Amino acid sequence: MLHAALALAAVFVSATPAPPSPDPKSLAVPQEELSKARELVQKLGSETFFDREEAEHGLIAMGRTARAALQDGANSDPNPEIRARSRSLLSRANALEMKARLDTFLADTEGKYEHDLPGWNKLRSVARGEWSMFGWSWATRTGTPVDRAARELFVEFLNAPGGRKLLTALGSGTTDLGAEIAAMKQDLYYAKFPRVGGVAPRNPTVMEVAVIMFADSQVPFKGGARNSLFASVLTTSGVAQAAQGGDDRARALKTVMTAWFDSRTDPYEMYTALNLATNTQNTEAAGRMAVRLLGTAGAPAAYRGQAFAALVRNKSKEHLPAVEKLIGDGTVITTITTNVGGNLVRTTITVGDMALAAAVLLTEQKVEDYSIEDRFKGSGTASISYTRFSIPEDKRKDAAEKWKSWREKNP
Repeated sequence: MLHAALALAAVFVSATPAPPSPDPKSLAVPQEELSKARELVQKLGSETFFDREEAEHGLIAMGRTARAALQDGANSDPNPEIRARSRSLLSRANALEMKARLDTFLADTEGKYEHDLPGWNKLRSVARGEWSMFGWSWATRTGTPVDRAARELFVEFLNAPGGRKLLTALGSGTTDLGAEIAAMKQDLYYAKFPRVGGVAPRNPTVMEVAVIMFADSQVPFKGGARNSLFASVLTTSGVAQAAQGGDDRARALKTVMTAWFDSRTDPYEMYTALNLATNTQNTEAAGRMAVRLLGTAGAPAAYRGQAFAALVRNKSKEHLPAVEKLIGDGTVITTITTNVGGNLVRTTITVGDMALAAAVLLTEQKVEDYSIEDRFKGSGTASISYTRFSIPEDKRKDAAEKWKSWREKNP
């Protein structure tokens, strides 16, 4: 009886997987495994059904160690049958590879090793403020505290509901990641605002929202229907407040939000980002967003007006060169009708009007010197809106020339 119990215990011990090594080198696939996987991939093109099925089962059993062979089979094998079957198995192997890399990363609690983990590398790059030009890379924030804060934030992302799935997809090259993010945005909205009665609302956590913002910032927008529902979740989640602290974690979270701000291209999301950046005193990001939004074709007048107001209120003089490029833009923002002596007078306000008014105010000049009409003269910057300033049509050219002349004297 004792021998049987010991034997059973030995089975359980041997069946318990060993904890992952913190060293990424432990994930290297032995040459014999690579050779075995390549042989099985070739059998996927066998004329015998049994051989094909046996090869497929064998590759599935190999898990992540078959990934390299499946990649070669999917991308470069001349046999279309092998390419098709390899592609069908590759997504699973990619997911297992990413899981193994994530487990290794989590085991490296002291951050001693360099991990080839796309989700992590991208987050660290964001936290460091890295940028590249002509093959060279720079970072605006460096040091152990920055990397440690980014690592802690990444672990929180992994532990957030849906976070590991999203980060795995980000690192495995999933082609429909944008659709996955859109679905998660919608899920969070309906968690907060249930569509059916009897379901208790749930407020998404800060990290649930933050990990979506991070992944969203890494995926180019490809058009399609915008998910405006997420804005209400984002603005009430507490993520903006969490990013306003003075500790390293808050600063790391702020960089994630800034990356999301800077990656927005849809006017509605740009408007949401502008408001969030303004409300969190992220004036640099607000300035960049305001310039882009002011010049975005098709953006609603109210959005462009908010952009104009943000530039002036934040005194974003560093964006003057970008604002200047919009002077003379004849795109009509809005048309207002006023009663002057019993007559209705229609006034058009263009992007160029807003840009010139912003440039004049940013350089602390008087708008009347440029024939800019101020409907709320003397009310200061608190009441700036897109209907406040306009330039008579017959004076726009002269106003632009006057600005050009002033600028040449004040480079």
